[in-house]
Amino acid sequence: MMDPIIVAPYSDEWPKLFSELGRNLRFNLGEIALRIDHIGSTSIPGLAAKPVIDVQISVDSFEPFDVIK
Repeated sequence: MMDPIIVAPYSDEWPKLFSELGRNLRFNLGEIALRIDHIGSTSIPGLAAKPVIDVQISVDSFEPFDVIK
């Protein structure tokens, strides 16, 4: 049986959650990420949505990069 789909009223916390997530992604990805955008229904003020923060990361290339450990 499938889990029910939950649609929540708009939350002022969604942009704040994305902002924190975006900062962490920017710190960890650096210049690899050309853009980090909040997309999907939680990015639209006032719109009820599934409470999932969708993120789109734009990159210049899908080529592997060296990981510094």
